[in-house]
Amino acid sequence: MYFPFLLVLLGIIIVISYAELSYSQSSSKSASEVDTIPPVITVPNDPVFEATGPDGKVITYKVVATDAVDGIVNVTCTPLSASRFQIGNIKVLCKALDKKGNMASASFTVKIQDITPPDSAIDDSRVGWFGKINPTNSTTSNEINFKISGTDAVGIDHFECRLDDGKWIRLQNDGSGKNECQYLRISTGIHVFQARSIDKFGNLDGSPAIFNWMVLPVKEGIQNLAKMTGTASMTDKEKSDANIPLYQALELLTKKTDGGNLHICYNTDSFLNEVRSLFLKNKLNEYQKNQLTVLVLSIKDRLGCLSIGR
Repeated sequence: MYFPFLLVLLGIIIVISYAELSYSQSSSKSASEVDTIPPVITVPNDPVFEATGPDGKVITYKVVATDAVDGIVNVTCTPLSASRFQIGNIKVLCKALDKKGNMASASFTVKIQDITPPDSAIDDSRVGWFGKINPTNSTTSNEINFKISGTDAVGIDHFECRLDDGKWIRLQNDGSGKNECQYLRISTGIHVFQARSIDKFGNLDGSPAIFNWMVLPVKEGIQNLAKMTGTASMTDKEKSDANIPLYQALELLTKKTDGGNLHICYNTDSFLNEVRSLFLKNKLNEYQKNQLTVLVLSIKDRLGCLSIGR
């Protein structure tokens, strides 16, 4: 009587257990199939960097991808972090994949720019026969030559030169390092030379390199010759005799007669002969002779005299 009842009860327990197991498996399977949401990628706001060279800049960035189920997941970006980015706007594309194959993508743009102006420099300054001249110095020469340069991370495109209030003159940078600005027949007085550089992205040096100097009048140059002779180890008569051509030249300059420059040229040649003669007589040392000769030749250039051997 009890045996059939036990069989029925056992059957009910088995059915209930099987139903619970089936429900559990079904619920687990449903839960795993619900993950259809891709990861979330966090990228930088579009960053801007200054170029460190003509080939741009090496950029390091951080990108993170998180998933609601898997947590932190791998993310790959192109171009890679720590790559060199060229000047311009470069788009970085990032992708992330979770364990269920849900893919996400995001991007940002890296801007590499050049807005830094170059620096300009005057490397050398030389005048006529004298050679090197320093800023604020004076000279009788009316010729001058400047060697200029510039520095810039991206590179110099060209230079510009200006004398006093004149126009800026363009000088293309050919890469040879021989960037020179030359001026001839400069007037008497104080002058200002300026040089500036422009880089390959058009940035202009707003603080040009500056050089000031003075061109002396011919009369003052001749007076300086007489003063220099006066310092030599000679008697007063020897000094006076040597300076006679200079006194005559000064008189001609004062009178401003027709053909005066031609006669002054003769006078300077005569004085030059005196200098050579005094050197041979050991009345002048080599340094004194060279200083007087250079000054005479610069005056002859100013007057338009023909100089042999130049």
